[in-house]
Amino acid sequence: MFTHDHRNDPDTLAGWFANKTPQSFQGWLANPQNFCIVAVAEGRLHGVGLLHREGELMLFYLSPGMQRRGVGALLYRAVEQKAIQWGLRTLHLNSTLMARSFYEALGFRSVGPARKVFGVLQSYPYEKSLLPDASHQPPAADANRS
Repeated sequence: MFTHDHRNDPDTLAGWFANKTPQSFQGWLANPQNFCIVAVAEGRLHGVGLLHREGELMLFYLSPGMQRRGVGALLYRAVEQKAIQWGLRTLHLNSTLMARSFYEALGFRSVGPARKVFGVLQSYPYEKSLLPDASHQPPAADANRS
């Protein structure tokens, strides 16, 4: 298990898990403003993503040992597809130190300095535009040409 973010610090772990209760999760699922996607194989939960309709990726976790196996990319594609269906133009999130490279590989960019959350945990703000990149678009037709 990765411990770089929380360093097995009891206060950090307590703060991290404070809102990760079955009751909280059921509330998130019941909220029509949220979209939740899970990865399950052979009866085991391998990952979860939770997107709020305002564009915040609120949760994105993989089970230990599931990193770098494509599970996260599959979950993220489903989240992004839902965001596009909702008409969102931008996604934003707060990353842990260890997840930064994952989000950067998906096209997210850092939008500010790290901030202390609780205990030893730091949060890194990121965002990603869902609009087509204008630099890759063909030039517009010149209306003055015949």
